[in-house]
Amino acid sequence: MDTPPYDAEAYSINLLLEGTDRGDEFQGVAIDKNRPELGTYRGQIANVRSGRYPFSTYEFQGKTIQRDDQIFRWVNNLAKQMGVLDRMNADGLQADTIEEYVSAVAKYLTDPELWGYFTIGGQEYFQEGYDKPNYRMFFPKQEGKNFPFSALENDDRQPLNLLPFDRDKHIIADKSRSDAAPAESVSGFGGQADPLGGLGSAPTAGLGDLQLP
Repeated sequence: MDTPPYDAEAYSINLLLEGTDRGDEFQGVAIDKNRPELGTYRGQIANVRSGRYPFSTYEFQGKTIQRDDQIFRWVNNLAKQMGVLDRMNADGLQADTIEEYVSAVAKYLTDPELWGYFTIGGQEYFQEGYDKPNYRMFFPKQEGKNFPFSALENDDRQPLNLLPFDRDKHIIADKSRSDAAPAESVSGFGGQADPLGGLGSAPTAGLGDLQLP
């Protein structure tokens, strides 16, 4: 979880995704640059935010939409789509704060054997001196029963309830660069064309009066 500099009361949930093992010839990013003994990642990685904007408390049609309620639902939808929600419920996970709850759920998701499909959006930006864009990656909003993540598959080994990628909606162009070349097609995070990303796996159940999806 992190807080944007412009709103000390808001939160984003950040997921670190790791792609498939690329072999000994692959030079991955350092796991911790301050602890070189940990080595490097074996696959390409992506840091993806829970959404384009952080979660915050706001008013809508006369009703207060609480930040923690939004986070609770999002995290449990992620757990459900990744196939760990039933185990969380069986363990009877409880937490006093949303921070403690997210930390507990993260233990169920940080499992190198847990793989899923992800639809990732990108907010384009340019670094000085470069003509090609970089992307601040985020998960697009849920649409109906479709989510931007799923470890569940049907009988044909296709992901269940996975939000299809739509470039027009999910790539946000940097309109401040009138001289920029048209954005290129994004085939995967960090050059990773493989749709799979490793996540890992802690108890669920309740935070106050919030209900599971």
